[in-house]
Amino acid sequence: MRSRSVALVLPLALAALASGCGRPAVGVVDTQRVLNESVLALSYQKQLNDREKWMAAELSLAAQRLDRRALEEQRLAYLRELQQLRAELEERLNRRLREVVAEVARRERVRVVVVKSAAVLGGRDLTDQVLERLR
Repeated sequence: MRSRSVALVLPLALAALASGCGRPAVGVVDTQRVLNESVLALSYQKQLNDREKWMAAELSLAAQRLDRRALEEQRLAYLRELQQLRAELEERLNRRLREVVAEVARRERVRVVVVKSAAVLGGRDLTDQVLERLR
């Protein structure tokens, strides 16, 4: 199980209402870049990696003293725990990202923010500002 490929999926089809008037602006955020560069996302990824390594070491030790059935039960329990931790960290990251994107959108007077991969053409890239706020 490669934790680096953990999908801290960022459901970022966030419509952030700007406080100003004028023509509606669309902002985009490169969520892949946020995952790869933000200190917060990287620290969450490290937590997952560390926990997974610990679990693998524990299972390796347990293999010497547990029968096959007990070892499989322990492995499944660790997998459930890891999935729960992943879900909690994803939720925390998503919540913080939504807050930061909304804040940047208000400051930049952008009315709608979409995930960059969904933006076929145009839009103002807010990724740098979001990354700066997440540091």
